[in-house]
Amino acid sequence: MQRFSYTSRAQRLLRLMGAALGRPLIGPQLVTLEITHLCNLHCGFCESHGCHMGAPLTARHTYAGDRRAMSVETVAALSRSLARLGIGRVELSGKGDPIAHPRLSEIVRTIRAAGVECSLFTNGTLAQPDLAATLVACGIERLNLSLNAGSRETYARVAGKDLWEKAVGFLRDVIEQRRRANAPRPLVRVSYVVCRENAGDMDRAVALCCELGVDEVSWAVMGELPETAHLQLGTAEVADVLARIPGWSRKLEAAGIGHDLARLAEELPLRVGAGSGQQENPLQRELPCYEGWMFSVVGPDGTVVPCCYCEGVQLGNVVEEDYTRIWKGPRYADFRRRSLALPRTGAPICWECFTTCNRALDNQHVHRRVRQLRPW
Repeated sequence: MQRFSYTSRAQRLLRLMGAALGRPLIGPQLVTLEITHLCNLHCGFCESHGCHMGAPLTARHTYAGDRRAMSVETVAALSRSLARLGIGRVELSGKGDPIAHPRLSEIVRTIRAAGVECSLFTNGTLAQPDLAATLVACGIERLNLSLNAGSRETYARVAGKDLWEKAVGFLRDVIEQRRRANAPRPLVRVSYVVCRENAGDMDRAVALCCELGVDEVSWAVMGELPETAHLQLGTAEVADVLARIPGWSRKLEAAGIGHDLARLAEELPLRVGAGSGQQENPLQRELPCYEGWMFSVVGPDGTVVPCCYCEGVQLGNVVEEDYTRIWKGPRYADFRRRSLALPRTGAPICWECFTTCNRALDNQHVHRRVRQLRPW
């Protein structure tokens, strides 16, 4: 589904070459900025604010300097550093909803002013009336609406609130504002985390996306925590979804909508629910992890971690130090060394490496390319 310019293709080649050499030659492909950890929904599968988690992330997380929202000044300095590194894109997403930040529009403009591509991942239900037009005017690259349902009743069950009309209304508004402006961007993507609460609604989700005329649809398997294990798909449910994928693919392609259902078909059998036990991800046990070249996350307090799961691997803080120094520094170097050694040592970086890591297929793709580039 991704669309690369010649520049981004050259940058991707440099990242692959850096992974082959064991050191970065350029910045990451994607940097996730978690400008806030606030979210107004309680989706059952969510590890941050889910209704089964006991308390939201904001009550469980320790914030450096008690900084709970990223300042525009921090975003500006970080964006300049990222531009110099030659990153691919900044995505405003993570463990909170970026729309909950009171200065979201200013943050988007600041990132774009630095010459960095910017995307937004949101549930859309907190959008102010002028947000859709602002996003189009700012030239945001992609809007990802986390919908996770194809109908109002399923949405209310999954999200814990009946805000279906707000979510779909915001989606329609963005598409309409883009049409009025005769603008090619943002690309509009709907995302769907598959779990037991919504697996039966995927037919209606496909139909809705065709009706709305979105550009892309992305499907993902839910992660795993003891609190959410009961929402994992079992073997029979996985088989049912796999049987329906060809039909969904044909419908979406006939409507000109991009999708990653082929990836879902690969990933589902690797991530089938283990009931009261733990998911097993045999593919990732055989591969190095390449997140240290491709990805980075910056929290609302400025803390840099390598991916959404490795929260315990803190690599620096952009409020205290320039991101470039962090990216090229000794802590990131040690993380990369351990990541490359994963299949040899069998020592995971975090508890999800060999269980619910959703990057295994990406790592497999990168690994094949890296092996072709290694000079030995």
